[in-house]
Amino acid sequence: MKNKISAIALTIVLAATSMWASPTGSEENNSNARGPAYSYNSTESKVYWEGSKPGGTHVGTIEVVNGKVITDGNQIVGGTFNLDMATIQNEDIKNDGMRSRLLEHLRSEDFFHVEKYPVSTFEITGVEPSDSSPSMHVITGNLTIRGNTREISFPAEIEMSDRLIHARSGEITLNRTLWGVNYNSKSIFAGLKDSFIDDEMVITLDVHLDRN
Repeated sequence: MKNKISAIALTIVLAATSMWASPTGSEENNSNARGPAYSYNSTESKVYWEGSKPGGTHVGTIEVVNGKVITDGNQIVGGTFNLDMATIQNEDIKNDGMRSRLLEHLRSEDFFHVEKYPVSTFEITGVEPSDSSPSMHVITGNLTIRGNTREISFPAEIEMSDRLIHARSGEITLNRTLWGVNYNSKSIFAGLKDSFIDDEMVITLDVHLDRN
């Protein structure tokens, strides 16, 4: 089962941030931006994960506990999203006992080590318009899982009004081993045969942010 989330997680994360502009810079570095801030709407938003192994795929969700983006004019100039790794849930296993065992394993040191690393973070460093369509953008940022930070980029479709931002991504594929999630990775451990779990975990974002 390739676990997916993560974050980020961000999720991930959290692409919601993608928005109009093309500027770069973190929320911290742009704290004096003149535009309004937009806060994560946990009721309307969803962060989905997917993980696979030979013979099966698991899917589920994870919650962003808080997040916001900062704008300057019609541009995103920064943003941060925090994912509560303890909230990871599974949606495909019907048996309560089997589902609980899977979630306990995902929260353990083999995967996301939630006791030591309860929060994963996605920090936006840039949002660029895409050539594919006016509503498409490429979001770049730093995703931190298990204390390891890596830069990621992904496309997202952004809709913006005076009061809200809605961002939707396609499938965001992440190599979990880059964040130290190495359990049963065939790229790290030899001789696993069909006991391996795919290195690639997939995150999909449907993020709503409300103007403060």
